[in-house]
Amino acid sequence: MASQLDLDQGGTSREWIRAYRGPSVGWIWVPIRNVLQVSAAGTYNLDPSVSLVEVNVNGLVTIVLPSAVDPGVGPQALPGLFAKNPVTVVDIGGFASIGNPITIQRNNANENIVGLAQILIQVAYGGFVLKPSSTQKGWTY
Repeated sequence: MASQLDLDQGGTSREWIRAYRGPSVGWIWVPIRNVLQVSAAGTYNLDPSVSLVEVNVNGLVTIVLPSAVDPGVGPQALPGLFAKNPVTVVDIGGFASIGNPITIQRNNANENIVGLAQILIQVAYGGFVLKPSSTQKGWTY
């Protein structure tokens, strides 16, 4: 997998906006369209700024979501992690099936994805839009 941190060679296009988070936090940069294109089988740990995962692989792919729970420090220390951006995972190649499902997993045992440890995309061109919820300790539809 190419690095999500190496912007010129990472394969992740990124688009950000400035958003006002109130007087105690002020203006912060919030990701609005950061795309990760998956073109090889394997496991991918998402950066919290990724908003769209496009899977085009005829093989097994596992997407590990970032934490949905607020960090233990206040929003002044890590304001970007409080932005709570949804993540869309979609099979753009049409390869997802019973034999090649796209697995979406939580990143730790204390969180869930709609009450489950993982969910599967098992339909060609299928996808999920998942929203992080700190109060529900996980991801919802």
